[in-house]
Amino acid sequence: MHWRRLWMGSPPFVCVALAALAVIALLLAVVVQVAFLEEGRIAGGVRTLDNFREVFRDDSAFRAAANTLGFTLVVVVTSLVLAVPIAFLVERTDLPGRGWVVTLLTLTLAVPAFFPAMGWQFLLHPRIGIVNRWLMDFLSLETAPFNIGAVPGMGFVQGLNFVGLAFIMIAPAFRNMDPALEESAQVHGGGFGDRLRYVTLPLMWPSILAAGLYVMALGMTTFDVPAFLGMANRTYTLSTYLYVRAQPLDAPPDYGIVGAISVFMMALALLISWWYLRTIQRGERYQVISGKAYRPRPVELRRWWIAGWLFIGSVVSLNLLLPLGMLVWASLLPFLMAPSWPALQMVTLSNFRDIPWDTFWFALGNSAILTLVVPTLATIVGVALSWNIIKSKSRLSGLFDVVSFLPHVIPNMIFAVGALFIALFWLPTYVPFYGTILIIILVNVVARIPFATRMYNSSLLQIHKDLDEAGYVFGLETMTVFRRIVRPLLAPTLLYAWLWMALLAYSELTMAALLVTRDNTTLPVYIWAIWGDGELNQAAAVSLIALLLVVPLIVIYFALGRRAAMWQG
Repeated sequence: MHWRRLWMGSPPFVCVALAALAVIALLLAVVVQVAFLEEGRIAGGVRTLDNFREVFRDDSAFRAAANTLGFTLVVVVTSLVLAVPIAFLVERTDLPGRGWVVTLLTLTLAVPAFFPAMGWQFLLHPRIGIVNRWLMDFLSLETAPFNIGAVPGMGFVQGLNFVGLAFIMIAPAFRNMDPALEESAQVHGGGFGDRLRYVTLPLMWPSILAAGLYVMALGMTTFDVPAFLGMANRTYTLSTYLYVRAQPLDAPPDYGIVGAISVFMMALALLISWWYLRTIQRGERYQVISGKAYRPRPVELRRWWIAGWLFIGSVVSLNLLLPLGMLVWASLLPFLMAPSWPALQMVTLSNFRDIPWDTFWFALGNSAILTLVVPTLATIVGVALSWNIIKSKSRLSGLFDVVSFLPHVIPNMIFAVGALFIALFWLPTYVPFYGTILIIILVNVVARIPFATRMYNSSLLQIHKDLDEAGYVFGLETMTVFRRIVRPLLAPTLLYAWLWMALLAYSELTMAALLVTRDNTTLPVYIWAIWGDGELNQAAAVSLIALLLVVPLIVIYFALGRRAAMWQG
């Protein structure tokens, strides 16, 4: 390999991209290494398969795996059953005000999943859930009819959270489909239901399957909802089971078992991702745009538009309005009560006054650091990788493309496990890494790389190479070309991506829960700690404050280009 060829495209960009490659490879390598070491010891450990044998002999691990399978299945079914009709209504019909649907569904993605999960706990917990208590009293039942902490309940809540994501992935296929195929079926006597069943949905199958596989990969490793709803019910998925083994209350951590579980989750994620990529590659069999004959014609709903908006409104209400309304109600009461006149007389602000404000401000400060630093660093790394992938002529472009996709394939929790192992076993104690905000920043930046590069790749492809070459003709260096020519054109995408990554960093719980100590507690972890201590009403109060603090960021995001940011993704 010629070094000159390697460094073409700007040494600073190459250095940053190589550093990202090294960090990702190191985090994954240390997880695999610990999984195969006796008792999880790096120093002096003996390679063995005992960790995997113990996992497969552990009944609780099998129960967690079975729960994960059921949970993921419910998540996929819920998200697709709700997202597909909404995508059809928005892209294939004349639904009035359909542009607002994208706004509403994007809002559901912007609100962290554990906020609605807390609201659903107040609604359908078998002991304190308001709906359950009302049904038990009304129907004279001895046991609660619903348990939101069981696998179906958790899957339903998480599936609601993924409806917006599934919609974004499925909607373009509906938008680009040639309606001539449906019109041909109509000419031959096919009714609306027959056309939908035998023409539209079969042609949409690759996009629906791809969205389902993507949601499956995310659902398999999600932590927030199973942690808030399932752990109190002693219902564990693989992600919460891994957390319990890494942070046990009554025993020292068994890092070898944690590594083995992480490798197992990594293998499952890679298998699902391979299936996902294979589905995308075979999509040409279902091409639905036919060139000159392509004439998009919306389906006339007539009076049925009311039913369409009732359906969309119900989904948004179940995902946001109803559970967040329960958070407000719970935060104003000393203990949970069903809405009534006696309950209104007990409304108080004591849950807000009694918040340990010193701890709150400390956790908020750490979350503010994450909100500012993580998207900034992820932007730098993402631009460096995208430049080397799209604009550079380096032979490493393909390698950089693979590296930028890896954090998308591997569960984020695995990177947290790798960072934990490095901090505990590799770095000397005097290096300020374990127990600091730096370790949480590192894994958050790694986790945001796929989103950043995907956004920037699309935008860089739209900037014609003649603009770059014009700068080179005038003798400008690569960094100068980027700063004076490319960056102004890329600025809207940079800003939209930065705001979205800031929202994700502010609400991140999965990785922080594994890496948290007293010195680097973030706001989501603090809320979860209050929730775990049984102070549910106070946790609701803190959650509302945390949500109000992030509202300005959400408003700015929508004001500066919500549609461009989401659809470029």
